[in-house]
Amino acid sequence: MTIIVVVDQGACIQCGLCYLDNCPDVFKEGSDGTSEIAERYRTDSASQGEVPSDLTDCAKNAADACPATAISVLDLS
Repeated sequence: MTIIVVVDQGACIQCGLCYLDNCPDVFKEGSDGTSEIAERYRTDSASQGEVPSDLTDCAKNAADACPATAISVLDLS
């Protein structure tokens, strides 16, 4: 299963729910406080990555918790 996670960094309000509370394995705080994908999962940029299936629930929980709806989790399988 291929899971793509995308952070809309323009919409991110830097609340930290994704990287502090919900899914710190996938998300990290960027230098300006905006959410980024952890380096080991990044594909083309800090805002997009491919995560293993065992982190799908974690990433989806972060997306659901995001008050700005800035996180998308796409299942490409």
